[in-house]
Amino acid sequence: MRRLAGQLGFEVMSLYNHVANKDDLLEGMLDLVCCEIDGPPEGATGWKAGLRHVAISAHEMLLRHPWAGELWPHVFPGPARWRYMETVLELLKDAGLTGHDRDLGFHAVTLHITGFTQQQLAYARDDTDPRDSYARVARELSDADYPLMTDHIDYHRNMDALPGERPDDFQFVLDLILDGLDHRPPA
Repeated sequence: MRRLAGQLGFEVMSLYNHVANKDDLLEGMLDLVCCEIDGPPEGATGWKAGLRHVAISAHEMLLRHPWAGELWPHVFPGPARWRYMETVLELLKDAGLTGHDRDLGFHAVTLHITGFTQQQLAYARDDTDPRDSYARVARELSDADYPLMTDHIDYHRNMDALPGERPDDFQFVLDLILDGLDHRPPA
C-alpha cells in the first residue's frame, strides 16, 4: 500500500479514504477487469453459443490481465464477477441442467477457463529457453518407457509437423465440455 501510494503521489493514509485495506483494493481491481467479460451476444442461438461466447471472453480477459487469474480463487467476488457467474449458471439452466448437473457443469466450465489460462500464461512467461527444456526431456524421458508422453511433447515442439490447421487448444476443450453437457441424460 505504501509503494502504491508513493507511485500515485499520495500519502498511504490517503488511500484508506478510498479502500479499507489491500484486500479491498484487490477485490475492486479484479471486479473492474471482470467488467470486460462479455455476456451472451444478442441473437445468440441457444445456450451453448452463449456460454461459449462468455467463456472465450473470460479467457481473453484473463490473458489481457495475467495477474487476475492468480488472484481469482483467493479474492472475494464483487458485483461484476457475481454477474458473470450468474450468467454462466443461467445459461446452464437454459440447457436444461438442474441440481448437480448444473453445478458441476458450472465447475467444469469455470475451472477450465481459469486453470487453462493460468497454465497458458505460466508457459508463456517461463524464462527458460524451450530448447533447454526439450534437451532435458530428451535426456531424462525415455521413449521406450513413455512413448505417448514423448509423442505429446513432440506435438508441442513441432507445431507444424501435423497436417492441417492446429485447433485452438482452449476452444477445443471448451467445446468438449459443452458437447458433454449437451448430451448429458436428464437427471
